[in-house]
Amino acid sequence: MPEFFFPALVTALYERWRDNAQLQALEVTVYDGPADSDEDAGRRELFVGATGEDYGEGEDAGATDQEWANANTVERDSYDQVVCGVWWVQDGPGMATVRAGVAEVLAVIAADLRADVTVGGAVTFDAELASVRWRQEQTDGGPRFGAVFTVRAKSRVYI
Repeated sequence: MPEFFFPALVTALYERWRDNAQLQALEVTVYDGPADSDEDAGRRELFVGATGEDYGEGEDAGATDQEWANANTVERDSYDQVVCGVWWVQDGPGMATVRAGVAEVLAVIAADLRADVTVGGAVTFDAELASVRWRQEQTDGGPRFGAVFTVRAKSRVYI
């Protein structure tokens, strides 16, 4: 049993969403961490372990908190939070269109997490979509809308 579940959780989320048929049908580009440029106009992008807001600047991929699970001090509960982001910039349609497109991607992600709460065994208890922060702005490329969200997971560490 690993001491930290975070690395395997990020990898499992990335691989699941990269291979998700619904996200592929929506033409979502999935990144393992941040992208190396902000050339995103015209496509929906999903960042796993990054918000998608800071290209090349470096940012926290998430966090892990642990505490004793019980009094026998051989088990710890591990709480992992993976930061993710969905963004869409589109020249032409109004903000309402890109807002709806990002919400559509987030709905697929939420359903995927409910369908397999252990994310293929990457965590021992459960993972869920825990919080969402919505962002919108007007750019030279058109309206840009994003959802920065956290996947929260709980696992048990046996020492």
